[in-house]
Amino acid sequence: MFNRLKKAFGGSTAGTTPTRAQLRLQAMLDGLASEPEQTFLDSADAEHRVDIHAFRRNFAKYSELADDEGYVLVTNGMSDRLMPAPPGGVPEGMTRAAELIWYVRDLNPEYISNLRWLAKLPAFDSFFLASGHRVPMPEPPLSYCGFQTFFFLTPIYRLDARMLSGVTVDEDEAIAPLAVNLISEAEYALVKREGGFGELLDLFDANDHPMVFDPQRTSYV
Repeated sequence: MFNRLKKAFGGSTAGTTPTRAQLRLQAMLDGLASEPEQTFLDSADAEHRVDIHAFRRNFAKYSELADDEGYVLVTNGMSDRLMPAPPGGVPEGMTRAAELIWYVRDLNPEYISNLRWLAKLPAFDSFFLASGHRVPMPEPPLSYCGFQTFFFLTPIYRLDARMLSGVTVDEDEAIAPLAVNLISEAEYALVKREGGFGELLDLFDANDHPMVFDPQRTSYV
């Protein structure tokens, strides 16, 4: 166990009690049955540290392609800061602790910087984030994609949805993985309407929406 943690975090773990980050990473290693190809460490002096692990995956078994290589980017540290509960309390089945997942083709630095920023946003801006929630941006967050609203969903892959099920944080709060998507302005307008969330998911199904992010996809609306 500790050799793998040492490799991922770039330091020694000998003779020490595993940190929360190390315990989360171990759950990822066990749940995904693989080791990260690369880990993007946050600044050592960051007040809220969020590292990002990149697991290589061939998504071919989930698609019709013969070869479908990409990465599963997973944050490690977002759940160290519990999100504030909504005014009406945390909805049943949801949690104030989350880590983010983004399925991508490559390790473009823009993915890493945006994912780390998103992971720190709830604590910084004091809001609750769960499946179905959106974060609209004033301009496209990626230089090579015109979409500018982040949209979060429960991962459709069972191993990803359950990989942190054995890890809790303060007050035994469960950690919920959330998959990151980017949607168009028209899709954002739809999902804000009453019943729009289900309509957008139906459009995702009808258009075989790729879980691996495609910055060139066209809007479904």
